[in-house]
Amino acid sequence: MVDTHVAKDSTTTFAGRIKLEDVARAAGVSTATASRVLNHPDIVRPGLREKVTRAMTELSYTRDGAARALKLGRMRTIGAVVPTLNISIFAEGVEALQNRLSEQGYTLFIANSQYDVLKELGEVRALLERGIDGLVLVGDTFSDEVLQLVRQHGVPLVTTYVGAARDGVPAIGIDNAEATSQLTRYLLGLGHRDFGVIANLQPSNDRSRARHDGILRALEEAGIQLDSSRIIKVTHSLVQGRSGLHQLLMTHPTITAVICTTDTLAMGAIAEARSLALTVPRDLSITGFDDIELASQMSPALTTVSVPAAEIGRSAADHLINALSGVPIPVSVQLPYRLVLRGSTGPAPAKRPQVFGRRRTKMAPIDA
Repeated sequence: MVDTHVAKDSTTTFAGRIKLEDVARAAGVSTATASRVLNHPDIVRPGLREKVTRAMTELSYTRDGAARALKLGRMRTIGAVVPTLNISIFAEGVEALQNRLSEQGYTLFIANSQYDVLKELGEVRALLERGIDGLVLVGDTFSDEVLQLVRQHGVPLVTTYVGAARDGVPAIGIDNAEATSQLTRYLLGLGHRDFGVIANLQPSNDRSRARHDGILRALEEAGIQLDSSRIIKVTHSLVQGRSGLHQLLMTHPTITAVICTTDTLAMGAIAEARSLALTVPRDLSITGFDDIELASQMSPALTTVSVPAAEIGRSAADHLINALSGVPIPVSVQLPYRLVLRGSTGPAPAKRPQVFGRRRTKMAPIDA
């Protein structure tokens, strides 16, 4: 039987911050043994490991992170700047990133840019000034100043949610353009020829612009040139999805399929279609992008593209840890997306009911 009692003199007191030497003395082991318990616990006998662990608990010992960072030349922190945490795919990706980094003893600092390139620059500067060891961004719209700052500080950078980036920056994500091209070809296969698009095309959102380009490419390949009046440029919200569909149908009442560059916009469009007494998908097919949780719970459930946000977050963590260890990392990693076919899409209708020129119906809840 192994004695796991902490060998601590009852008269011993500790002034100030508890040091590893104090833990070792309380556990009745050498400082080297206590250090091995912290850094290589698998090579320490279970009895000794338990003694040291108990002493750490009783003394409320925590590592001196600043001293350790000074010794190693690292703070063991990673910074990430995302556009927003209000969109679930970013929140999911950040959670996976943090969990994987934690497994390797790293702490994550998170900031949001609100789709503002200048704000992103300010957040990156603040993170670098805090001494982060690596940085994660979203997309390919980071400014030249961001790239210059990162290179001046000599920290590895990975960008996410895109499969390729400029200036040799490693990227992990999906091919957004090909994903919407595939989605558009699916609608074409259902017989749709009368299209509209609702897209959030802010200058800082290269992912959504790529999705927009993918839609146009697939339509052009099918011999369909989409007039600019059929592309409604909005910001990212349910309300904008509603107003976007209203504007489309006011101008082009014969549209049978509407492709939205996010699920949120598509949900707003479905709500507006319901308020106009249009049945989705019998009268109008609507698609989204992202596959957020609510997409599968709507009525009808939303046809969309599933983005592997958690895998993107984990891969970004692995890339940075490898880079910090001197392991070469790939410049481009394109992860598979998934086309999710649900009830919001169907065959093109032979005839559409009149949309305007009659009394509007009251809008029903979008998750009814």
